[in-house]
Amino acid sequence: MGPLARAGVIAVGAVVVSALAIGGGLWAAQDDPDRPHPGDVHTAAPECGDPGELLDEHLPGAVRDLADRGPLTGGAGTVCRWTSAGTSDTPRQGVLRVEYSALFTDPTAEEPVPGADRASAAATALAPATAETVDLSTGRGLVWRGGPGGTELAFWADNLLVRVSYTAVTGGEPVSPDEGRATAVAFAERIGASL
Repeated sequence: MGPLARAGVIAVGAVVVSALAIGGGLWAAQDDPDRPHPGDVHTAAPECGDPGELLDEHLPGAVRDLADRGPLTGGAGTVCRWTSAGTSDTPRQGVLRVEYSALFTDPTAEEPVPGADRASAAATALAPATAETVDLSTGRGLVWRGGPGGTELAFWADNLLVRVSYTAVTGGEPVSPDEGRATAVAFAERIGASL
């Protein structure tokens, strides 16, 4: 076999090996937990949306200063933040942060783990033992104190995990735990209605 024939065999071999590698990668990716599966209701994390009059009522003058979307391990996420700190002369200042995590079914386990199960487990893992259960129109959620003037709430809808963090001070004093809880629940209801 001459040098030209050998070069041709090597070139064809390289093409075949590349095709096999690409085909094998695509075949392996069909069970990739970082991609949505047919049973996943949410195939992407929602965009930030607009809390509207609810934001005006609880954080007057707040502006959205963060809106990031991207992949997560086993899903996709969006992080949104509105802040009124330093943006207005109203006595109430604070921050609202909303995180969406669309968690996809994990077919790599011996028994596939549905995205909805992953979302509910993630919400439970986020909450401390002192968290209270709250009934929302979308289902069950968990709410807990997040420090002075802060409230955290996590709920899930199918395979979507939503985390609401609300922190505010009025006249330099943190809002009461009851007010913070009621406000976080109101934001969660608003978000749930838009899903």
